[in-house]
Amino acid sequence: MGQLRTRKRGSTWEWSFEGAKIGGKRNPISKGGYRTKAEALAAGTQAKAEYDNAGRVFTPQEVSVSDYLDYWFDNYVIANLSYNTQTDYRRKINTHLKPAFGIYRLLSLEPDIIQKWLDGMKRRGYSKSMIKNTLSCLSGALNYAVYPCKYIKYNPCDYIRIPKIAQNLERKEHTEYICNKLDFENIINRFGPDSNFYIALMTGYYCGTRIGESYGIDLLSDVDFKAHTITIRHQLSNEDGKWYYRPPKYNSVRTIKMIPDYENILKQELHQRKKNMLRYGQYFMKTYLTKDDLIFQAPTNIQIAGKEIMPISVKENGELLTPYSFKYCAKVIHEELGNPLFHSHCLRHTHGTILAENGAQPKTVMERLGHRDIKTTMNRYVFNTEKMQDDAVNIFVQATS
Repeated sequence: MGQLRTRKRGSTWEWSFEGAKIGGKRNPISKGGYRTKAEALAAGTQAKAEYDNAGRVFTPQEVSVSDYLDYWFDNYVIANLSYNTQTDYRRKINTHLKPAFGIYRLLSLEPDIIQKWLDGMKRRGYSKSMIKNTLSCLSGALNYAVYPCKYIKYNPCDYIRIPKIAQNLERKEHTEYICNKLDFENIINRFGPDSNFYIALMTGYYCGTRIGESYGIDLLSDVDFKAHTITIRHQLSNEDGKWYYRPPKYNSVRTIKMIPDYENILKQELHQRKKNMLRYGQYFMKTYLTKDDLIFQAPTNIQIAGKEIMPISVKENGELLTPYSFKYCAKVIHEELGNPLFHSHCLRHTHGTILAENGAQPKTVMERLGHRDIKTTMNRYVFNTEKMQDDAVNIFVQATS
């Protein structure tokens, strides 16, 4: 390639160099408008370096882990992952990965360095899930460096072993809590059909949805009473204080059969919604989506160009309810009902476990819950309950008697 040149044109300076010929013809590359020769030289040097590296802003052999993580975040994470995952990865990069590895060259990272860092996280008291998720973030970044970037030949995280950590029994009990029939009856007695939280509770229990999915159902387009199905195609996602319709986690769009009791609940909700719209008249709040799926509301008497939706869970006057609203429900269940183990995700655990206890095929449970693979379903959501253990004993006795 040609050498970098600078020259003065009028009152400003310009840099230029020869690019690769295109169609056999010269390809001069230049830019002017700089106040001084030094400014033009600095800008031209950077531009030529990027050109010589096919647009890269660094030389792969020399790039630091810190600069590479920023490159991965800007070019992969922002383009492919959800807002919440972006926020989580940015926090892990700034809090853990850059302080540990940022000053080193990308090519110098080896398994022993990463293993030592991981063992150090254990000594500092981090939970197994935090260690595992932080390693997953680093591994994802380095996978991208292997391919498609081809900056390194292999991912050193492939050879790492997560240290054994004694599981916190209280945390385990909370995580694996199944809402039994009596507990759920107590909850519904407190938050009945007239409550703002009734629909969200019933959706999680009868459909096994994530909390964002429970609030992301659109009664206008996601429910088919003729086919007796409900389609989970959105989740309500908070991004910088605003609510958006986003694809469900892992893009797990799915259509599932509705349980008759739940179908009746939705029919009653639609009937009550229409009555509330008549009662509040022009003051009833309708809900709309912008082109980028931002959710906003306006009174009925205001003409709106956006797409109208009917969120499954709203207040009596149509005001939007969100996963943040559900925090009050959980607080009451903890304190007033004396059930500190309850959390919104336990309804999802409960749904999957009830299906498994009563003979549903694992693949059916997996698809209903929207998991990527059967391993997640079996390891995290279908717990080995006492009923399952009793059934196993009975099966063995019957088979051997």
